[in-house]
Amino acid sequence: MKKTTIIFVLIAFCALIFGCGSVDKKGNDEKEANLKLLEEESKDAAFNEGQDFLKKNEFEKAIESFKKSSVKDAEFYIAYALDAMKRTDEAKKAFETCIEKGIQPVESLYNLAIMSFDSGNIPLSKTYAEKALKLDPKHLATLFFYGNLFFVEQNVNEALKYYKEAEKINPESREIQNAIFLVYLQGEQFENAWKIREKLDKESPEIVFAVMQIAEMTGNFLDGANFATKELLAESRIRNLAKILFTKGGDLIKALELAEAEKIEEGKYALLDRSTTPGSAYVLALDSERNIFVSCETNPGNLIPTEVSEQGIKVEGIDQIIPFKEVSAKLADFCSKK
Repeated sequence: MKKTTIIFVLIAFCALIFGCGSVDKKGNDEKEANLKLLEEESKDAAFNEGQDFLKKNEFEKAIESFKKSSVKDAEFYIAYALDAMKRTDEAKKAFETCIEKGIQPVESLYNLAIMSFDSGNIPLSKTYAEKALKLDPKHLATLFFYGNLFFVEQNVNEALKYYKEAEKINPESREIQNAIFLVYLQGEQFENAWKIREKLDKESPEIVFAVMQIAEMTGNFLDGANFATKELLAESRIRNLAKILFTKGGDLIKALELAEAEKIEEGKYALLDRSTTPGSAYVLALDSERNIFVSCETNPGNLIPTEVSEQGIKVEGIDQIIPFKEVSAKLADFCSKK
């Protein structure tokens, strides 16, 4: 696979784990990081009422309730609600006040770090994150966020360092594993990326497609083909790559099953295998009439009749039947001599 292909994957992943330029601070993960502190029952009715309003995103009402509360943490949640309403200056001052008073200082610094990133001030964002980690070196959300800041700066070694620290705390986190996977891709550490595939988010088309690309690069064809769920095989790019991997892995019959299930328009074809290597490019495909063919061109022109048997495929112009496990290599060799 060409490096340019990986670049497109990285762009998709960067948006997936970080937003590449903006963080949705009210996304599920960040919201849970803040609101998990609300789980303890309180004897303060106003504080409990504020909790309920906050969880329902009724921020104005939450602020009014928290202002009536005698619980000191109420000040932190007022700051949080202000930020949620985009009252940034007020929220910043409120979080700073919390830090001065020792009210949820780590969470306040974490929120200030995110706010600074949103405003485009990465150095200040890093400063806040560093202060938070000095107070609590194992604060999961800050560790992950700090790693993201280094990733945005393309300092993948430092990013990986903090992702790994976050992984120690929560090894089951798909988000953390996705980030580590992304670093491996960035550094072209494809074997390492392949090894952690089972820890990744298998519902993400971008991740699944990247894992399948790595499978082709590392020769793990059948494992890569079987990595995609039935639901994701509905996506043409994933289905096409699955067919190619099945063919390269010696299971052309499975590739044909996927191709035959497709609706193939007249003049179009369902891809089974391909190579774009100069001098040995070929396409193996199924046409709209459900006939299999080979073409020694990237874009099929001269179609070479091909038949499938229990032993393999018979291509016009090749005297012997090609065993399924040798299809890719034999077609590349055949087309290199055309």
